[in-house]
Amino acid sequence: MPDVGDSDPIERYFRPRPRRPDGAEEAVPEQPGEGVTVAGVPAPRVAVTSSGRGPRRPRPQLSPRVAIGARRQRRFLMLTAAMSALVLLTSGGAWAFNNYATGLIEPLLVEGLGGDDGGPKGAMTILVAGVDRREGLTREQQRAARLGREAGERSDTMMLVRVSRDHDRITVVSLPRDSLVTIPAHRSNGSEGPKGTPVPARPGKLTWAYQFGGPSLTVATVKRATGVSIDHYIEVNFYGFVNIVDALGGVDVCVEHPVDDRKSGLRLNAGTTHVDGLQALAFTRARYSLTGGSDLGRIERQQQLLASLMKQAISTRTLSDPVKAKRVLDATLKSLRMDEELADNLDKLVAQMSDLSTDDVTFAKVPLRSENHMTPINGSAPQSTVLWDEQGARELFGKLRRDEPLKAPEPTAAPTRDPNAPTVQPRDITVTVRNGVGTPGLAARAAGDLRKVGFRTVVPPGVARTGLKVTQIRYGPAHVDAAKTLAAAIPGAKVKKDASVGDGIQVIVGSDWKGAEKVVVEGLPGADESRLSDPQASTASQKLCKK
Repeated sequence: MPDVGDSDPIERYFRPRPRRPDGAEEAVPEQPGEGVTVAGVPAPRVAVTSSGRGPRRPRPQLSPRVAIGARRQRRFLMLTAAMSALVLLTSGGAWAFNNYATGLIEPLLVEGLGGDDGGPKGAMTILVAGVDRREGLTREQQRAARLGREAGERSDTMMLVRVSRDHDRITVVSLPRDSLVTIPAHRSNGSEGPKGTPVPARPGKLTWAYQFGGPSLTVATVKRATGVSIDHYIEVNFYGFVNIVDALGGVDVCVEHPVDDRKSGLRLNAGTTHVDGLQALAFTRARYSLTGGSDLGRIERQQQLLASLMKQAISTRTLSDPVKAKRVLDATLKSLRMDEELADNLDKLVAQMSDLSTDDVTFAKVPLRSENHMTPINGSAPQSTVLWDEQGARELFGKLRRDEPLKAPEPTAAPTRDPNAPTVQPRDITVTVRNGVGTPGLAARAAGDLRKVGFRTVVPPGVARTGLKVTQIRYGPAHVDAAKTLAAAIPGAKVKKDASVGDGIQVIVGSDWKGAEKVVVEGLPGADESRLSDPQASTASQKLCKK
């Protein structure tokens, strides 16, 4: 079966663009009839443009006394800058710089904010969206970040940030972008038929809400899916995130195995690596060379990077360096857009939050029923979506509304694990299956056996070779863990690392093929099929790389 992401017409805009041998970026071909249709008529492609911004206020010069007095407040700004960078939170600032900061933030008119969800007075919920806005970027910047050159705006990351009643605790819930949700009724912005056409409520992926209706429709969609009132909205530009990381002097990320991802340009050694802004962006966006394309794996990396950003931002080296602190402040504020009320009241919120640390921030994920729920959407071919566990999600968002802390697990000694035991779920692995014998239909039959036990498969035409007796598994450098899972499903197969495979994994079927066995990945989300995952809360401190 082809890459399931290809059935989503919007998906291709989010992918990092691979390079041709001459260094140029590969173009994304126009797909006939792609997108949403209304009454059978393809919708016109409409570029989203941003309104011009008014003149900025002059930047006041700070006296040494004021600068020193602002150091404590600046600490929270740096914490916030880090969170905003990966689209997590914002709420603070070096608020001796209040007028200066306000002049840099672009306010947004967002409908549907506010409302009482029954939570305690003083608590607030902020929806934070990472937006792929390419307008204003030079071709060199787009090429460096591998963003492509398509016009328009798309949201690739969403998080609900709950600030506790006393403003001494923050909970961040990552919302998978491919979550299957109901997008409320709205009027077309031109991407679903003529502008102004009424569009009824209908199923869709969470990421589509921004494409079809910007911040207001995104807020309405998340409120409907979670039952949580949203008080404020913050938007962070991807390339602004690159500038924030560079202003901090880079951050630490860690991986268990070497990574060489052609699509994103990400190259990392095993262990901890200090990366710059472009590398950090590639780390958060890479999908198929890390965790087999899993959206949950990408969320885990985003949370890890956010924790590292926070640690770096509130470190003494950053806070004690006025030049560096101002550089981070500039990069952060220039990347943000937020609702008008929050932009006007940042100074009031920050006064109570200046002592937050990585121990006071808890990350969580939505409990899931399926990470690869194949379903047609509005008459389309079946698409891969993320299906929430209704009971688990209801419990999680109920705790957010009631302002109850999510308990992070206490650190315990890791049990001894077989180094060859599988760690990647079959559903997260796409296998290219090839005929190594010459018998007609052998590759298709083997692919069917693999799909029955959970793998995704692709069967290219033709025969790889003839006369192969023992089935082979060949994998690229980035798929060591995936190869272990595949080997467990095909006992007796020869496993070989092969750089010529690139960033994929192959099965060359031999005459000994007898089918595929079901693989249980113990101790990982998905081992219990009745519920794919629980909230899995952990503090930012627990997300940091262990040196």
